[in-house]
Amino acid sequence: MDTPARHDRPFVLLTGGTGLVGGLVLAQLMRNEIPVALVVRGNRRQLAVERVDILMRRLEERFGRLFVRPVVLEGDMCQPGLGLSDADRRWIAANCGSVIHSAANLLFRPASEHPDNEPYRTNVEGTRYLLEVMISAQITEWHYVSTAYIAGLRSGMILEQESNVGQQFGNDYERSKTLAEQMLTQSTAIRSLTIYRPSIVIDLHPTTSMRSDQTINSAFVMFQTLSQRFGLPERGEWFRRLGFGGEERKNIVTVDWVATMIAQIYRRPALHGSTYHLTSPNGTSASLLEDGFRAAVQNSGAKLPPRRAEAMALIDEHAAPFVAAFKPYFRDDPKFDRTNTIRAIDVCGASDLPELTVEHLQDFCMRQTKPTGPSAAAKVEFSAWNQFVNSVERRSVSSTHEAEHRGTFIGLELSGPCGGQWHVEQAAAGILLHRSATSLAAVRWITTVAAMNELIENRLSVRNALEEGLLSLEVDQTSDYTGFQLTSSQAEKFINQLEKLTAEIQRHNPDFHVRKSEVAHVG
Repeated sequence: MDTPARHDRPFVLLTGGTGLVGGLVLAQLMRNEIPVALVVRGNRRQLAVERVDILMRRLEERFGRLFVRPVVLEGDMCQPGLGLSDADRRWIAANCGSVIHSAANLLFRPASEHPDNEPYRTNVEGTRYLLEVMISAQITEWHYVSTAYIAGLRSGMILEQESNVGQQFGNDYERSKTLAEQMLTQSTAIRSLTIYRPSIVIDLHPTTSMRSDQTINSAFVMFQTLSQRFGLPERGEWFRRLGFGGEERKNIVTVDWVATMIAQIYRRPALHGSTYHLTSPNGTSASLLEDGFRAAVQNSGAKLPPRRAEAMALIDEHAAPFVAAFKPYFRDDPKFDRTNTIRAIDVCGASDLPELTVEHLQDFCMRQTKPTGPSAAAKVEFSAWNQFVNSVERRSVSSTHEAEHRGTFIGLELSGPCGGQWHVEQAAAGILLHRSATSLAAVRWITTVAAMNELIENRLSVRNALEEGLLSLEVDQTSDYTGFQLTSSQAEKFINQLEKLTAEIQRHNPDFHVRKSEVAHVG
């Protein structure tokens, strides 16, 4: 497939952004100032935007910084047209030049046992619905997060360029991801397809609130439960009773490394169009994994009963459901070719995956039983700025329109809860907000939502915010202005513009409750 030049529509559409891999990919993209739009499903308790705000707060805690909020498009991967509104589909067509498809259903149990035929419903039908929307939007650059385990039950060396070679599969998840890969590879509407195949993904970060790979989690939970009931098994005994010798190797990778590699490859069009095994060079032995389990149980503080040899038959009985569901997946992994991945590491100047230790696995297991993070009940803050945005934001502006009117826009980039990127147009009909990439504006103000609220509410002046470092001004060096070498008169002009803007927002909505009739012109 040909690799196109970077599209003039600056946003990347990301699916699966609330998942383990997708969430960290989102953070890495935003750290590199790549504007992102998320397709997210709401649920009975939360709107899509509320789910994303909870995610962003967790990412901010993890990275110790504030993030600009992505554009949130409420949709459903399992619905025709992704369940998106017509307006949101038009917005995608006008603003998104590429897609990173990370959404997936990770169930390993047979699809015949699931009422909705999962994982095929999400992984195959959902990919087909996404492809239809992307074709309609003329988005031809694809990045697909697959899995190294499309190798199925093969052994030996698995090459990156191989996909479906008639292999047998250990479960329907592996088969569904293979079918999705085939669909995208065979599509004539895709000009550039980059495939990422991570292996078993776990999260070692101490603030994680996401459950990692269910195979490792389920194995540890069973080990912990049986140890608490029957006593801690002798070293090596547990895996031997499951039919393993202890030297089998599982290919385990960290989500930080996987997400960093995806974002770095995405940033470099020269690396597009290839398949990357985001895998460990050597894998992790079953014996090392069990040592990590043992250390986690021993250091958990739980009181363990003395080991009773006569309980081994009961252990086998309790372990049977796990063995039936996961043993095909818990077999000795093949060797994954990493030729393209090593080349990408070199081109990107990135680090390769560090080896896992017993201490890593111990800490990981202990956190998985007690995930941390903000409460899922957190709510979006309806501040002065947020209520104004909800009243007048306009999404359906094309990049062509923006390029023709660069000089009429002020760019705003606000980080923190309810933040985002906008162009502010002071039109005859009033203030218009255009959600887009602020790099298209000649003048850009950068601050936090909290500081913007203080500016609107007259608790902070523009000049004081600049002096205190709460507000910064950037001018596009390709514009008519002189980049960062502003004259005092030019700087004064921009300060006056922002002062006028905040005053107009307050006059427009003095009580921060805008009537619908006042913004009917927005459409």
